Amino acid sequence: MDARFFEKLLQQERKALAVAWETFISLQKEGKVPYPALYSETFSRKQGQREISEPELLRVLEEASSFLEKTLAKLKKDSQGNFAVSLSREEGLLLREIQKKLAKLEQEIAFLREEVLKDPLTKFWNRRGLQHIFDKVVRPHIYNEDYQFLVFSPQIPEEASWAKEKVLLACAHFLKGLFSPRDFLTRPSGDLFAVITVGRNIEHTQTLMERLRGKFFPCTLRGLRLTVGYRVGGTNILGADHLDLVMERATSAARKDTFYRV
Repeated sequence: MDARFFEKLLQQERKALAVAWETFISLQKEGKVPYPALYSETFSRKQGQREISEPELLRVLEEASSFLEKTLAKLKKDSQGNFAVSLSREEGLLLREIQKKLAKLEQEIAFLREEVLKDPLTKFWNRRGLQHIFDKVVRPHIYNEDYQFLVFSPQIPEEASWAKEKVLLACAHFLKGLFSPRDFLTRPSGDLFAVITVGRNIEHTQTLMERLRGKFFPCTLRGLRLTVGYRVGGTNILGADHLDLVMERATSAARKDTFYRV
C-alpha cells in the first residue's frame, strides 16, 4: 500500500463508520428491529449511495447521540437504577453499550478527519498522521513491500530565522519534487521532515542519499534567492520496529548524513 491508496482508505473508513450508524438510526425511525439480515441489506444499500461529506458524518453522529439520549430518558428506572419497563436487564445494558460505542465512534471519526492528521503549513502528514500510516500501512505490509524511512532537517540560516515558515515551505516544495506520489511525506515536528518511501530497496535508497548529501534547496526571501542546506539520514524498517525507534535511528543517522542499516 502507498500514499495514494492510504488517502482512499481514510475516506472509506470515514464513510463506513457513518453508514453503519445511519443504517441503525434509519431502521429505528421506521420502527424496525435491526435484525442482522435487515441491517445488512439496509447497510449495503446505503453504502452504495453517494459519498458522505465531513459535515454529514458529524450530523449522523449527533442525530444518533440525540436519538439514544431521548430513548434512554423516556425509560423509567427502579430504585436500583435498572430499566423498569419491558426491556430486560440485558437489553438495557445493550443500550448503554451502544451509547458507549457511539461516543468512541465520535472520537474515531474526529481522529480520521484530515485536518487532525495534516500539518496546516505544508499539508504534509503530521505526527498523528505518521503514526496512523505506520500502524495501518507499514506494519501490516512490511513483509511484502519495501519501506525505507528518511528524515530531512533544513539548516535555517540565522539571518533567515524571521522567515522560518517560508524556508519550511520551500523545503516541502523541494521534497515534493524529489519523491514519488506513492511516498508518504510528513512533518512530524518543528524543523523535521520524514519520508517513508514505498517500493525502494535499501541499496536504491542509499544511492539516493549519496546523491542528496551536501546539496541545497532554493528559497526566495524578500526577492533574494537563497540556498538552504539540510541534514539527511535514513534507516530501513523492520517488522518488529515501532515508530519511535525508527525515528530515533533515522535522526541519529542524520547527524552524520548517513543511512543506518539494521
